[in-house]
Amino acid sequence: MSSPSALVVGAGAVGMSLGYHLGLAGADITFLVRAGRTDAFAAPRQLYDYNDNTLKTFDGYEVVEDTAPLDGRTFAFVVITLDGHTSRTAQGAATLRAIGDLVHDTDAVVLMDGIGVDLRRHYLDALRIPGDRLLLGFLGMLAHQADANLPVPPGADAAAIAAADVCYVHPPTKVGFTVVRSDQAAAKSFALLYDRSGVSRVSFLPAKPADVLSNAVFAVYAACDVAGWPPIADVIADKPLWTLACRAQAEIMALPRNGLLGKVAALFMRPRVTAAIHRKQEKDMRPLDTAAFNRFHHGGKVRRQGMDVLRDSVTEGQRQGRPMTALRTLLTRAESLPAADQTPPE
Repeated sequence: MSSPSALVVGAGAVGMSLGYHLGLAGADITFLVRAGRTDAFAAPRQLYDYNDNTLKTFDGYEVVEDTAPLDGRTFAFVVITLDGHTSRTAQGAATLRAIGDLVHDTDAVVLMDGIGVDLRRHYLDALRIPGDRLLLGFLGMLAHQADANLPVPPGADAAAIAAADVCYVHPPTKVGFTVVRSDQAAAKSFALLYDRSGVSRVSFLPAKPADVLSNAVFAVYAACDVAGWPPIADVIADKPLWTLACRAQAEIMALPRNGLLGKVAALFMRPRVTAAIHRKQEKDMRPLDTAAFNRFHHGGKVRRQGMDVLRDSVTEGQRQGRPMTALRTLLTRAESLPAADQTPPE
């Protein structure tokens, strides 16, 4: 039996760590990268695992710069690691259309890693595939480029990190990837492959809770940005800022598109509950410094994705007669800040 093939669009930290674990699961991996970047991502690559302080060698994969060499090939899965903002740029949209040309007459399941208001519709329009073949999926581990200048955690191997290309950490549950189960059969088929890695596994999230939560979390990231990306305990300790963030979060959750579940979530996700969730994530991702990671990632690398979500949520709410007072106030404060890092996505 031949190995299943997976096309990963983007070979940054997300794409490389995902591709590595799919490779462990027995998949044949091909990366599609920007023009001129083939040599930069040529095999082998070194990945540092914070959980066991070891370097992992990832090789045996292919790197291409456009879809032409892939014509006629069949992929079981395509994972697109473009963030929500990049997906809507001219280059991002062109990439999506090229992927659509490649797979729309096949049975390939596509997983989108970006977040954005109505981003799924944008993907479906560009890819021209049925909705049951498009899933939202995102890393359950945290991964970053080794040259991101994050602090070396106590007990970590500084020399190994210096030799690595990408670093990653799993939570105690070993969830490496989360799939939104908008189509149960497609989600299960991806999990059956990924879980064969033996060291990382897929978790599932129902579609409606994913819709409610995925956009709202950016209110918390905006508050962290305003605070200067300290440990989450310091953000929570700033009562006026934390209250503002949680009110903004509730305004996003309670938008009519989210229905009754959104209203319930807005009532449930009060400051204390929200604080407990983010404290737990910070604890689960040790030894990685989650605040430093978020500063690099959400404060810089994909900051425009988060800002787009907040702006689009304000626009949607006001169009429906909602003042969105807390979100507008938080957004104004966040928009006045410079990005921590402007590294373009791969």
